[in-house]
Amino acid sequence: MIGRRTLLTAGFRGLILLSIGLGARSEEDTSTPLATISALQAALVETARALGNATVAERYRALEPAIVETHDLPYIAEFALRRQWASLAADEKERFIAAFQRLSVTTYAARFGKVAPDAFRPPEAGQPDASGRVQVASAIERPDQADVSMDYLLQRDEQGRWRIINIVADGVSDLALKRAEYQRVFAAGGIDGLIAELEQQTQRLERG
Repeated sequence: MIGRRTLLTAGFRGLILLSIGLGARSEEDTSTPLATISALQAALVETARALGNATVAERYRALEPAIVETHDLPYIAEFALRRQWASLAADEKERFIAAFQRLSVTTYAARFGKVAPDAFRPPEAGQPDASGRVQVASAIERPDQADVSMDYLLQRDEQGRWRIINIVADGVSDLALKRAEYQRVFAAGGIDGLIAELEQQTQRLERG
């Protein structure tokens, strides 16, 4: 039988999740590149503060609105499969984007569970490039270790929101890594094999 204290604890945790999720969705500011990165970092810090000892699934629910709002995940997913994208059926594209989004949010939930309040260096925006995209430089500061540089590339979407389309960590492009990996998996198993691989990666992060 579930005790009263267990029920109260579960209910309180649910209220925390609800308040974080609603706060991220209603207060997200993507009006400028700096605002987008600040919103993302604030969501990561707040979720770690409130749910650092929670499960990956609980942090997922809290972080999902902020990750979806600050990243152009459909654009990133399409770009990663640019060579094969036109050949995919509509339902295949939808399934791939959904799997990619689940993996992306789960990655943040799994890897930023213990991020400190002052871990992020204040972001600095550069000038727009020829295509209108803007790079925002930041870093994760680590005690007794070298900082991890974080360079975010953002562009405006059709609604005028500034959203992340790539992250370069210590000089390594996340999008370039994804393109290389996804092309290899697609060549071996097609879109179904690639979606299965993304789902397996998500499950490993959830367990980890």
